Amino acid sequence: MRFEIFIGLFFVAAVAVLFYGVYLLMTRRSALLAQRVQTYASIEEEAALSTDTESKRLSAISRIFNLFLGRNYLQRVEENLARADVPMRPSEYILLRLVLAAVFFIVGFYGVGQLRSGLVLAIVGYILPALFVRSHEKRRREKFVRQLADALMLLTNSLRSGYSFLKGLELVAKEMEDPISKELNRMQREVSLGATVEESLMNLGRRVSSQDMDIVISAFLVQKDVGGNLTEVMEKVAETIRERLRIQGDIRVLTAQGRFSGMVVGLMPVVCFAAIFFFSSREYFEPLWGPPVAMHMGSFDVTFGMLALVVAVMLQLTGFYVINKIISIKV
Repeated sequence: MRFEIFIGLFFVAAVAVLFYGVYLLMTRRSALLAQRVQTYASIEEEAALSTDTESKRLSAISRIFNLFLGRNYLQRVEENLARADVPMRPSEYILLRLVLAAVFFIVGFYGVGQLRSGLVLAIVGYILPALFVRSHEKRRREKFVRQLADALMLLTNSLRSGYSFLKGLELVAKEMEDPISKELNRMQREVSLGATVEESLMNLGRRVSSQDMDIVISAFLVQKDVGGNLTEVMEKVAETIRERLRIQGDIRVLTAQGRFSGMVVGLMPVVCFAAIFFFSSREYFEPLWGPPVAMHMGSFDVTFGMLALVVAVMLQLTGFYVINKIISIKV
């Protein structure tokens, strides 16, 4: 009876969070517009505000997350969303993960009819947005790096034509496609709002989080302090990045067999387990959940089969990590 009450309360909370998330998505555009206008209209006043005043202006959900998760965690989430170019606030992103976890749990519990299935699907639903953000961030960074060499060559040509550095970046932003055009436009907006070129470049490096972009930023900062021909410096950096991309392509070709072998070795046991457990003979794994009992964790009994399954998963992850480290060659 108590368990059914808990499931009912959990379902009500999940529905409430879902409706609140829909409300945030509907009002997000106007709220973001008002926040940006207020920020840009009073930059000096915003810089003078204390942390306590800023926390009071947060929404109720943001204050709750800030209290329980910490400001540093929310800042890391915001940086990851910015790198992946996902137009969401950290509170909206965390709410989305919680809603997906609740929905997957309800589907697993009532659809499959087992608490274990509900918990497993809830974990999957909570992890899926993080995997999406990480995958989108990786693809966006790789595309940015592929565009970087061409952008530097276009910048050097514009510098030879008599353009300044900022005007050259503006030309690159107009001629190139996303993501490099979007990032350069954002950098120029920061400069127009009072930031220095060095600060905007450092912010660009944090958003992109690419070693090739760090090389460009370091070359520009050294040239600014030491002096020299900026056109030649950017041209040499472009050649270096092109050579790095060529070597990385050769390495990917040579290690393709090892990467495929690691993927097969890592996924085959998981796929076999899921296929047998969900679609074939679930009774095959019943001895794992039965006696003998290894330990007691409150009202939950941990069997030796569960411990063996945990050890097998850890060994599988260790083997996948070792294979990945072997085929990962830094250039």
